[in-house]
Amino acid sequence: MGGVVRVTDSGLGCPDWPLCHGSVVPPFELTTLIEYSHRLSASLLTLLALVVAVMSWMYHRRDPLVSVPAVLGLVLILVAAVLGGVTVLTDLAWWVVLLHLGLAQSVVACMATVVVMSWRRNAGDTDYDEMGGADVLNRLVLVTVAATFLLILSGSYMVGYGAGMSCGTWPLCRGGIIPDHAVQVVHVAHRYVAAAVGMLVIATAAAVWARAGGNKPMRWSAAGLAIAFGAQVMGGAAMVWTGFSDGMRGLHLGLATMVWLALVVVALLVLPMHRLRPGQPFGGRGRISEPRRITP
Repeated sequence: MGGVVRVTDSGLGCPDWPLCHGSVVPPFELTTLIEYSHRLSASLLTLLALVVAVMSWMYHRRDPLVSVPAVLGLVLILVAAVLGGVTVLTDLAWWVVLLHLGLAQSVVACMATVVVMSWRRNAGDTDYDEMGGADVLNRLVLVTVAATFLLILSGSYMVGYGAGMSCGTWPLCRGGIIPDHAVQVVHVAHRYVAAAVGMLVIATAAAVWARAGGNKPMRWSAAGLAIAFGAQVMGGAAMVWTGFSDGMRGLHLGLATMVWLALVVVALLVLPMHRLRPGQPFGGRGRISEPRRITP
């Protein structure tokens, strides 16, 4: 919904915050309804995240790999809500929009962590304790996660710079490798970064697939990552070929988020975080002892 708001230039459909045109019920105008729908979806997300945080605290409070991302996700949503108000009040300053998007992607990662790690705990980790991915694979996954996150932010910067629709051809920009105009250079730089990150993503998917063996969740996650990335590449090309239509621009950001989600799931399945048992501190061995009761 945030992507739809941006590509339809509806960010100021509600020029004030938290109300919309000074009212709880906004006027029935297209840009206003789009922006207001985004706010309503954010409100629903906040409620759901609150429920997740409460349940994680009730049932997994001694498991930091479940409870911490659940609570952190809720906190990030609240911060993003405030930042959304700042976005409106600053007339959509590009750096505020970039931070807003970064928080949104972080929330996605937090909720994915809650889902995957709680599932792994319930499954008993029987299929994973012996995996212990090689250090090289672990480093590759971490680098790819960081690079993909930066790539998504670079796309937001490119749009905020005004270079989002400056290259009307694909894969080259107006037939050249390095264009002359500054806005086109920014656009092409984003494409080159996307190509480099794409190679990391494909390498990660292939390495995880080869490492997984008979581990079906890891194989499916690797396949899902490759499919999501392929769809993102085709979506980016189609966006250019269709003249940067609003629908394709929104789909482009949606597919980028799907690649990010798939990559986070891959990382959660590959990295040896599952070896930290519930009740065990992050940096040590053994479990956290219960506080001793002292009777006066």
